[in-house]
Amino acid sequence: MKILVLDNGSPFTTDILKLLDKLDQKYDCKKFSEVSLHMTYGRIILSGRKKNDQRINSVNSSIIRTCYSHDIPLLGICYGAEIIALTFGGSIRRIEHVQGSTKITVFRKNDLMAENMLTEVYESHSYNIARLPPEFISLARSYVSPYELFYHTTKKIYGTQFHPERSGEVGYKLFRNFVRL
Repeated sequence: MKILVLDNGSPFTTDILKLLDKLDQKYDCKKFSEVSLHMTYGRIILSGRKKNDQRINSVNSSIIRTCYSHDIPLLGICYGAEIIALTFGGSIRRIEHVQGSTKITVFRKNDLMAENMLTEVYESHSYNIARLPPEFISLARSYVSPYELFYHTTKKIYGTQFHPERSGEVGYKLFRNFVRL
């Protein structure tokens, strides 16, 4: 079954598509304004975004709730992770803009990245998650964020504060593991 890549206006969406091509994965890429909740996909990826827009937030929250209620695996990247947290009652905060390489520590066993790993990833954001909702668990942290990677305790819903699509081999493996869920 195809993956839906929801393009929220991120300059890195093409990098997501290149990784999916490299994985020989079928996908549709649709702008947030083109999405219908009646579409059927096996997995959904929420991209980052350039600017705040209430319409983007509304569409993404609806898709997140649909994934939750229909057990569709979901990966939220940067803004995608932030809107996952907000949709379930978490919070975000404004920070000084972070861009470039950051070391993260993966400290908990999970399906996307190896446990007990210290690795470099790419970050580009001016917000980060301040508080995860109760049904989510942090899997990785950095000096930038205590929630670099997190997941829902009973659903296949994941968020990355960093950009795996710009994080080299580590990001490739994360995407590979996500499409194999």
